[in-house]
Amino acid sequence: MFTSEKFALRKVVDDNLSVAPSETRSNLIKDHQKPFHSNFENLGKLYFDFTSPGVQNTSKATDFQLKEDEKGSAFSSLGIVKDYASRPRKMNADTMNVPSSNNEDPETNDQKLSTTARIRMASQEFIDSYSSKDDETSQLSHPFAVSFSGLSDDEAKDIQLLLTLLASAEKTGQKQFKCALKLIELCSNMSLNEGNPVERLVYYFSEAIHMKINREMGRLACNERESMQIFDLREALMNVDTCISEFHLKVPLSQVCQFSSIHTIFENLNKATKIHVIDLESCRAGIQYLVLMQAIASCSEWHIDHIKITAVATSSDPKIKDTCKRLADFAKSMNIPFSFKIIMIGDVLDFNVDMIERNEGEKVAVYAPFFLSTLIAKPKSLEYLMRVIRKIKPCITVITEVEANHTSSAFVDRFTEALFFYGALFDSMSDCLADDDLNRKVMESVCYGKAIRNIVAADGDERTIRHICVDVWRKFFQRFGMLEIELTDETLNETNLVIGNFKCGNSCSVLVDGGCFLVEWKGVPIFSVSAWKFI
Repeated sequence: MFTSEKFALRKVVDDNLSVAPSETRSNLIKDHQKPFHSNFENLGKLYFDFTSPGVQNTSKATDFQLKEDEKGSAFSSLGIVKDYASRPRKMNADTMNVPSSNNEDPETNDQKLSTTARIRMASQEFIDSYSSKDDETSQLSHPFAVSFSGLSDDEAKDIQLLLTLLASAEKTGQKQFKCALKLIELCSNMSLNEGNPVERLVYYFSEAIHMKINREMGRLACNERESMQIFDLREALMNVDTCISEFHLKVPLSQVCQFSSIHTIFENLNKATKIHVIDLESCRAGIQYLVLMQAIASCSEWHIDHIKITAVATSSDPKIKDTCKRLADFAKSMNIPFSFKIIMIGDVLDFNVDMIERNEGEKVAVYAPFFLSTLIAKPKSLEYLMRVIRKIKPCITVITEVEANHTSSAFVDRFTEALFFYGALFDSMSDCLADDDLNRKVMESVCYGKAIRNIVAADGDERTIRHICVDVWRKFFQRFGMLEIELTDETLNETNLVIGNFKCGNSCSVLVDGGCFLVEWKGVPIFSVSAWKFI
């Protein structure tokens, strides 16, 4: 009989399977284009900036004070609920089509299993396999015998690879490092950063587990594979910003977040004659404000006396000054009175309301994409910032964040949550970008690879990349008297039109969760967009 300790990873995997969203292709709205959407589409080819959720503050971390709700009841048997794949999502959706033993020949199945579906199938097999093994490492060369019929050779190979990765994570969580390293070696032999999405995913996760083991054993030597990869991408890494911006032009997830956020700000300004938007750490290209200004200018009945943008930044970046000039030139071409101010602070605790220049009659909005989560590791700074925002008294605060739970102190929890999350991201890159696309390679190497290593391998103060789900943010915001504002049907319709512009857009969808939007890839939540007012 297995001990409760040995159930650790299996319980976390089971929890993820039991709530795993089904894969679905949303019906996109194909009605006539509206002015705001047209403005966004026309500006889409301009330099697009999007702060990566994978690159975050590296200051010291402390335990975040908010905790996720406890998950379900304790894992009490070796079996797994067999109908996990057909369980409904949080909202109504189609169920995932998973091949079974009575499927037709795989060549007749036109629908290729997504990366996330392969992870789910591997997870089910992982739990079932352990239920019938006393010594799961007795045959390390083939630790699992995948017997799924109805799968292509590539799909079966990927599931075998994922099973080996899951086994290495469980052994690492049990501190059986010798066995874990043997399994990691198998993963290394079967995965490449140039392979398919599963191979690339396993490449980065096995690298992170190896780093975790090295740290646990007091060995901090540089990972040879990582060094080789960086060397191969040296030329591209010299121009990371361009690669990242090009990446976000081709993958819809980021543009959907940015568009729905700006449309929500547009709606809540409510024809104000004096507009002031306070931007927290996202104003390096400013396309969102080009969209906003053109949308306002297109409303003939909306008279504008002045638009002001205040960019708050914690790191010096010459691109912000370039953005200032570009926005000013654009505003001039639209005959819009405009001003731009940069507030540079060394630390959030240096920020105060007196730094914000307010004019009488201004209507203020705060836009904070992917910034609050950088302060989860510094709860005092996060709470301080929220108090400053409350003093500013904005009419609307729009927040975009990663929709995942990467804050657990337990290794197996973080590993499993991250595996499902980044599996969906890698799948989106595979669908939207060519296998040899340099922008994809840079994004995976610089942003996602770095984030995976930090989430999986680091502990305590060194674990600086932390994300929480929107339900946890809701509890946090309630403490500051914030009321969630429902994003409108018009914003949803316009956002779906943006999604429809992408060739791979049928895999991206927006789910309404309470008042906010969850931006999903094949049914897996990736980002949340929410709007708030202070009571």
